[in-house]
Amino acid sequence: MKYDINSYEEFKKAIPIIDKIVENGHDAFFVGGSVRDLLIGRPIGDIDIASSAKPEEIISLFDKVIPIGIDHGTVMVRHKGESYEITTFRTEEDYQDHRHPDKVEFINDVKEDLSRRDFTINAIAMDKNGDLVDPFEGQKAIENKVIKAVGDPLERFEEDPLRMMRAVRFVSQLGYEIEKETYTAIKKQAGWLKKIAVERIAIEFEKMYAGLHVTQAIDCCLHARIHESLPVFQEYPNWLEQSGNFKHPLKSFAEIVAYYCYTFDSFSTGEWAKLWKLSKRTKNDAQALMIALDQYKKMGLRNIVLYSLPEHLTEGFSRLAAMIFDEEFYSLSDRVSAAKLSLPIQKRNELEFQGGDLLALYPDEKPGPWMAEILDKVEEKVVSKELRNDYNEIKEWLIKWNPPGRK
Repeated sequence: MKYDINSYEEFKKAIPIIDKIVENGHDAFFVGGSVRDLLIGRPIGDIDIASSAKPEEIISLFDKVIPIGIDHGTVMVRHKGESYEITTFRTEEDYQDHRHPDKVEFINDVKEDLSRRDFTINAIAMDKNGDLVDPFEGQKAIENKVIKAVGDPLERFEEDPLRMMRAVRFVSQLGYEIEKETYTAIKKQAGWLKKIAVERIAIEFEKMYAGLHVTQAIDCCLHARIHESLPVFQEYPNWLEQSGNFKHPLKSFAEIVAYYCYTFDSFSTGEWAKLWKLSKRTKNDAQALMIALDQYKKMGLRNIVLYSLPEHLTEGFSRLAAMIFDEEFYSLSDRVSAAKLSLPIQKRNELEFQGGDLLALYPDEKPGPWMAEILDKVEEKVVSKELRNDYNEIKEWLIKWNPPGRK
């Protein structure tokens, strides 16, 4: 099949890159996820290019080139505000660390280059005219909705065991099934995932939970015993079994952690962060979601619940609350958004009465922790609408209250 790629803006923008490489005597093709997603009909993401031109030849052809992985033949070309990874056709041998090849040889044959890729749906190339190069029947796999390894699946997974995690991630994203021989290889060698850095697994795990078919992917993990190589789940496999039907994907690792911590209450967010080597921000976000869920259960959609929730977690909170408390997501999300917008203030610095005003009101007091404690109370009163966010009204209330503890 031939595609009119000029009707796809993402590819159209990149055609001048292909043209320049070809005009200088080299082959060049679109490859990877962009071609796969074009054939499936999904939104097209990053455009990657494979070429017979060596890295130094690409560097000589373009003004703005970043050598991001030049030892393995990859450079990044900047063109009209867009970035394009260009990788030289290559073969790879020996993966001592189960990730990076010990030997890379540059070649001139695109079909041989495609033979080193993970799955047939990702081993399709397309030239600038929209003609496909598909030596491993990737189009057939897309038609049959299967994820099939290129060549011998055991060899592909031994090269990089993370590919097994990628397989179940594609199950979640695409709703495809894993081809029988490929799935048998995953079941046989799932333990190889223990050789992989947990940070790399976490990236695929997070993407898996963001797919529309995450429940199907979780079943694959269980049946292939992938969970035995995953932090937390190797100790509590029943958590996956009892996850139930995910009505809505979870869009971040913080949401994943908050869901399991809240639902099963055996691991803290800190323990998750340590075992999965998550960032401090992810840990803090998970904790903030946990607090919001607990407050929501106790008091409903009160102003103070939403005020305490960082803006970037609002949608995630709605997803989790809808799933955990069996509510309709879109209705809850609309209510949360509307309530969040109607808050008297969004941040403490929007208070009409600040620390300097406190010191002016109590000139005999020295600055200290008492100020934060009083402003916490003022903030709570304003957010709950017991006080208007008005300087004079807050001042009058403070005079009547005569807060204790000032020293």
